[in-house]
Amino acid sequence: MNDKDLHSYEMVLRVRDYGFENAASFPATSFGGELFAKLTVAATKLEQHIAQQVSGRTSKEQGSSTKASARSALQSSLDRIRRSARSMAATVPGIDSKFRIPGRLTDQGLIGTAQAFAADALLFKADFLRFAMPADFIEDLDEQIAEFQSALTRQQTGKGHQVMATAGIDDTLDEALSAVRQLDAIVRNTFHDDPARLAGWTSARHVERAPRAKKSPNGSASGGTPDATPKQ
Repeated sequence: MNDKDLHSYEMVLRVRDYGFENAASFPATSFGGELFAKLTVAATKLEQHIAQQVSGRTSKEQGSSTKASARSALQSSLDRIRRSARSMAATVPGIDSKFRIPGRLTDQGLIGTAQAFAADALLFKADFLRFAMPADFIEDLDEQIAEFQSALTRQQTGKGHQVMATAGIDDTLDEALSAVRQLDAIVRNTFHDDPARLAGWTSARHVERAPRAKKSPNGSASGGTPDATPKQ
């Protein structure tokens, strides 16, 4: 959630609370009451979307970190098998061609290459063992493939949840801001002779804008002061 959305979310919570505090002036059957009820629902939805966004971002970051480590380990194993196969080619004709690593492997390309290495290595396991490869090198390779796939899935799933949550935040904020714009006239008309409540409303619906970057004399950007309350 960026600063603009965060400030809008905080405003929605304040307006919702304002509705609670002044519920007697906006009966549930009135249009104002209906709009405040929509804001209450929107606030709950925003809380859920924000939680999902944070969870998705965390999962994506953890998956990315784990994936980087798993990719390095998997690549190292493939290099080791490839290097051994090249040395074995003198006594096992053609084996070198079965264990080649394409350049610039994508994640799926790395998985496919590793799976092919594991399958082909079974046919030449005795030969690899003669060249001092560990007895369980194929099992280790299978585990590394699974670990890399798991990390990749976690990264992609987290990213997907984050994207969906962000879209949900955008849609819900649009609905909430529309309700606030309509409530502005209703609240001001209801409390036109009540300065205290009008001041409370003005404060509740205020949305602080992020400082605008101002160009310094040398042309670089510098922070500015917050803008006034935007029109809803």
